[in-house]
Amino acid sequence: MSKLRFLRDRVGLIVIYMCNLLIINLIIILDENNPMNINNVFYMDILSAFIIIVYLVYDYRKYNDIYKKIDYKIKHHYFEEFDITGTMPYIKKKYYQLFNEFYRTVNTSKQQLNKDNDEYYDFITSWVHAVKIPISASRLLIESHHNEADTKETLANIENEIEKIERYVEQTLYYSRSMSFSKDYLIQEYKLNNIVNKCVKKFAKTFIVKRVSLNVNMDKEISIFTDKKWFEFVLEQLISNALKYTDMDTGKIDISSYEDDREYRLLIRDNGVGIKIEDINRVFERGFTGFNGRYYEKSTGMGLYLARKLARKLGHKITIESKTGEYTLARIHVSKVGDYFLR
Repeated sequence: MSKLRFLRDRVGLIVIYMCNLLIINLIIILDENNPMNINNVFYMDILSAFIIIVYLVYDYRKYNDIYKKIDYKIKHHYFEEFDITGTMPYIKKKYYQLFNEFYRTVNTSKQQLNKDNDEYYDFITSWVHAVKIPISASRLLIESHHNEADTKETLANIENEIEKIERYVEQTLYYSRSMSFSKDYLIQEYKLNNIVNKCVKKFAKTFIVKRVSLNVNMDKEISIFTDKKWFEFVLEQLISNALKYTDMDTGKIDISSYEDDREYRLLIRDNGVGIKIEDINRVFERGFTGFNGRYYEKSTGMGLYLARKLARKLGHKITIESKTGEYTLARIHVSKVGDYFLR
C-alpha cells in the first residue's frame, strides 16, 4: 500500500492535529502575562510533530499488514480463513472475523450449489434412460401391429406408454419447481377425499389396462391443510409405484384414510411384489432403485425421494412398510396440529 494513499486515509487525523497545535501555539504566543521564548515554542512543535510521525509510522505498518494479506487473497484468489488466534488490534480482528464469516457463508452456498448440480445431473441422466423405455415400447407396438383386430388393444397399450412418458415429464417439472418451493405454494384446507379421487382418475386407464382392482375407502369428512398441487404430486408418486409393482390381472390396490388424536393418515396398500428387506430403509434415497427398480421396471429412483422431500416441505411425513411377495403399505401422515405452521 502506498504511503500517499495511507496519508489520504489519515488526513482527518492530521488536520485535527495541525489545528490543535496551531491553537496551542497561538495561546502561548499571545499570552502577555506569561511570555515564552519563540524558540521553545518551535522546539515544542518539532517534538510534538516527531511523536505524531512515530505514531503514523506505527499505524502505517499495522495498516499495511492488513492490506497486504487482503490484497494477496484478492490477486491470487486465495480465499481461506484468517487466523484470528493470538493478540491483535481489535479492528483488525473484526475485519478478519467479517471476512471469515463471509467466506464460510459463500463456501456453504457453493457446496450446496455443487450438491444440487450433481443431483440434477444424476436425475436428468437416469430420467433420460427411463423415458427411453416407453418410447421404445411404443415404437415396438407400432412395428408389431399387423392385425386390424388388435388395433384397439395396441392403441390402448401405446396410450399407456404415453402416460408413462407424461408422468416422467411431470416428475421433471416438479423436480425443477422443488428448487424454488418457497415461492410456489398455497396452503389451504382441502377435502382429502376429493384429492384422492382426482389422483385416482389420472391412473384410470392404467388400472384398466393392467386390470388391477381398486378399493377406495375414504372418510369424506376429513379435511387437511396443505398445498393441493404438491400434495397431489406426492400422492401420484405413491399410486404410480403401487401400480408399477403390482401384477396384472391379480393386482389389488386399497386406498383408505385413518384418523386419531394427533394426525390424519392416507394409506395406499398394494398386493404387489413388495420391497426386499435390505432395500426398505433406502427407498427414499436419491437415485436408489433397489431390486425392484432393476428387475421389474426401469426406475429413475427419484419418485419416492421427491415425494418425501416435498411432503416434508409441506409439514407431512411418508412412511413405508412392506413384506416381499405380499404387500407394500405407504402412509402419508398429516399432523392435525400442523407442523407446517410451527416451522
